[in-house]
Amino acid sequence: MTDHPSPPTRRVILLASASSYRAESFVEAASRLGIEVVKGYDMPAPLVKDATCRLPLDYQDLDKSAQAIAAFAAENPVQAVLSADDSATVLAAQASAALGLRHNSVEAAEAARDKGRMRQLFAAAGVPSPRFRLYSLRDDAEEIADEINYPCVIKPTALSGSRGVIRADSPLEFIAAHHRLKSILNLERSEEFLVEDFIPGFEVALEGMMDNGALKVLALFDKPDPLDGPYFEETIYVMPSRLPEAARRAIADCASRAAASLGLSEGPVHAELRLNDQGPWMVEIAGRSIGGLCSQTLRFGTSMSLE
Repeated sequence: MTDHPSPPTRRVILLASASSYRAESFVEAASRLGIEVVKGYDMPAPLVKDATCRLPLDYQDLDKSAQAIAAFAAENPVQAVLSADDSATVLAAQASAALGLRHNSVEAAEAARDKGRMRQLFAAAGVPSPRFRLYSLRDDAEEIADEINYPCVIKPTALSGSRGVIRADSPLEFIAAHHRLKSILNLERSEEFLVEDFIPGFEVALEGMMDNGALKVLALFDKPDPLDGPYFEETIYVMPSRLPEAARRAIADCASRAAASLGLSEGPVHAELRLNDQGPWMVEIAGRSIGGLCSQTLRFGTSMSLE
């Protein structure tokens, strides 16, 4: 009787912060699909408390971490390197490039994390988005306050979850917002920030998947609470969207153009847009899936969450 060789193990590397609440959803889904998950946490090996983490990494040292992933994959072949959140999208791209796996380019992943670069690429591609200026904390706040348009929005270039995003309707309000943002950026050891025109309108969130440059819309969420500032905390998400079909198509087209302008071509995208009488406007787009509990509501008939 001839022994048949066992099929090769299907394996993915999942990159996440050690405190991520999303990793287990990925692990559960992979387990049900017969896929092995190798966790790569942003933490030195002596501090990793999760015994199942086989790849302790340093996300600040991309080259070293990408080399560690490549060395692991040389002994344990993998089919994908995934990032559970924003923290590792650039590392996932760099490691995937080294391994010859499908993924976004490093440049696209970096652009999706840098709101200043994102705005520049949107503008160059003609994607509807707010007028903006990029500043440094070393610039004089009072001089900035005298040269910008109002109402405006001041925001950091790298943080997520609307952290540090503040509306100002006058120079006095801008000075106060700048002071508040400065304390946040000092903690993050960052200096750059954006000042952009405030775009009125109804806000939505689009969840999609890029496949060889084509956008497949998975869900469109309405945000029924008015998001007019001065702060922009996460709010209620409603699905399915109540917008008419023409508006939904315009939003999807705008998000597709935005993804293309950054070079996002593979994997999940999460986009935030505003819709008014002039059509949809891009707020930002990220090369990862939606955070919070919203992913738990997207099942697609599989009984598994979006992860």
